[in-house]
Amino acid sequence: MARDKDKPDIPPGSPLRRITPILITLAVFGVLGPYLFSAYWLNTFTTVACLSLVAATVSLLYGQLGMVSLAQFALSGVGGWVCLRLVHGMALPFELALIIGAVVAAVFGLLVGLPALRMRGLYLALLTLMVAAAFQVAVNVIGFPDGGPGWTGKVVDGQRALIERPWMAVSDSSYFLYAIAWLAAGLSWLEWLRATEAGRSWALIRKSEAAAIAAGVSVFGYKAWAFTIGGFLTGLAGGLLAGLNGQLDNTGFPVSQSILLYALVVVGGVYNWVGCLFAGLLIRALPALLNDHGVDGNLSNVFFGFALLVSLIQGRKGLAGQLADYYKFVRMSRIIEGTVSWGIIAIAIGLLCAHYEQASFAGSFFIALIALLFRMVIPGVCWLLLGFFGKKVQDGAEDGEAWLSLRLSRLIESMGLMPDHRLIKRVLNWLFIGYFVAWIAHGVFDVDHSVSLSIIWGAMLAKVLIEIVSYRLMLPIRQRIDQRFPKPFASYR
Repeated sequence: MARDKDKPDIPPGSPLRRITPILITLAVFGVLGPYLFSAYWLNTFTTVACLSLVAATVSLLYGQLGMVSLAQFALSGVGGWVCLRLVHGMALPFELALIIGAVVAAVFGLLVGLPALRMRGLYLALLTLMVAAAFQVAVNVIGFPDGGPGWTGKVVDGQRALIERPWMAVSDSSYFLYAIAWLAAGLSWLEWLRATEAGRSWALIRKSEAAAIAAGVSVFGYKAWAFTIGGFLTGLAGGLLAGLNGQLDNTGFPVSQSILLYALVVVGGVYNWVGCLFAGLLIRALPALLNDHGVDGNLSNVFFGFALLVSLIQGRKGLAGQLADYYKFVRMSRIIEGTVSWGIIAIAIGLLCAHYEQASFAGSFFIALIALLFRMVIPGVCWLLLGFFGKKVQDGAEDGEAWLSLRLSRLIESMGLMPDHRLIKRVLNWLFIGYFVAWIAHGVFDVDHSVSLSIIWGAMLAKVLIEIVSYRLMLPIRQRIDQRFPKPFASYR
């Protein structure tokens, strides 16, 4: 379709435009979460929010500066320790103890980052790994404060005391919103910095420190600033974890978790804030889902290793980067149309399920939305995963599917019907989505598999019927929208 040549396809990279998707996404998730999830899953996703904040600091250091820090998870333990000690020992309000703990973790983050002025790569990774190991040894010796006497505040042969949650977030649902708000603030702050002078300076340092110095960039200052910010946010995450459970355990911050977190940030995508959410979901929600189905959650490590290999083969953009590339040509008209139609379908299915008492409105509504979302996402992910077996195998699979679909579409056309040139891919996609989402829904919402499959396939069938019926009516509306608005994801940086 013809477009105005003066209208850019790349959205403005202003700080406000960059943080708006973060605020909208987390606001929707924060509002719907308490109505959709049980107490167990609310606590699980609260932990996911805290770990996503830690993952964001790993993404900052590696994605912006190219520096591998394996001490971020340990720094969250520092923030949690200080927060617990201040609440137990000085009876400070949780919010004040949380901020002080984050400041102390920021100081430790700066101290960890000082050697980065002279080393990077493998040597920096080994140094930060030793810092994480030292923290593990220290916390195993002194433990986390739990209301005991002395400097360590550790109870010996007694009942451990729990700290109280903040007055505004006493219940599980309110604390979930509390953690989501801190996550939104942290991600927005980092995204804002990426769009300003700090982000440009970090990018130049990553490309060439010599070029940065020649351009007048303070390499020392901006590296120290990045490690300080990283320490502050990880300290916040540690304090939030302490508030969620009322205490922290010695076994909660092993060195292996620091390594796993870094690997999953690479899998999720270090160059996009969505990758941090993927990392948090993978490290906490996936094992919880497996355990809920009676499967050992440690089996998720097998998937993590495979996913890391795929991410490295596919160009190290991670899941978030691959999906951004796949959907960068999505038009605004399709987004608006999809939002309206998805909402109508999900609400209708939710009302039907609630009326016939097959599932709750919130559960069936959310299952339908996830199915429609995966209808758009899964095709890209599945074919991208074939890249693990090599470009030749991936191209061969694409060519084979196209050849079969073409022959089948010609047969359908000979019958006087409208052909679908990607029918085989769509059928495989529907089968995969149906059984995968039904498996998740059974664990999270305790919905029967047959009911979940009916909701999923019914939602996708309704979307196809709406597209067929409304195509002629929507075509001129789509054209007017696309003439006025650029593609929102096109080459977004």
